[in-house]
Amino acid sequence: MSDPDAADLIAEILEELGEDLEVQRVTVRLRAEDAVFPIAYEWLGAGAASIRATPQVDMAAQPVVLAMQAGAEQVAQDDCASATDDPGFQEMLRLFGGMRAQIVTAVRDRSGEIVLLLSVHDLVAPRTWSDIERRWCRHAADRIWQLETS
Repeated sequence: MSDPDAADLIAEILEELGEDLEVQRVTVRLRAEDAVFPIAYEWLGAGAASIRATPQVDMAAQPVVLAMQAGAEQVAQDDCASATDDPGFQEMLRLFGGMRAQIVTAVRDRSGEIVLLLSVHDLVAPRTWSDIERRWCRHAADRIWQLETS
């Protein structure tokens, strides 16, 4: 995407979503030829650290990405620490600042391939995600993809 207006609108969507959900980080990862879903956009709440500069995590082996590739449209984890004992996932949690809860939402192209992953991260505490919070994430992901492709 090269439209600076669309980039500004995407930044606004991420900020609004982060503030409405009272989370500390929101990221958008886009499909790329040379990497597995690199971060294209990131919003940070007060005190949150960016994960753009963290050591590379093998996203292709992450349980959430594997679930998405197997067909899941969204994965909501109320307590990331107990979501899986997968060593790669546990290392990612450490590198990403101890995520306590997350929602990851996929957008697919017409062929069914994932083109975008929207993630919201609560770094403070585990939480139970509501249906409406999950729908907000779905709506935001779809809006971002529309802007990305317009």
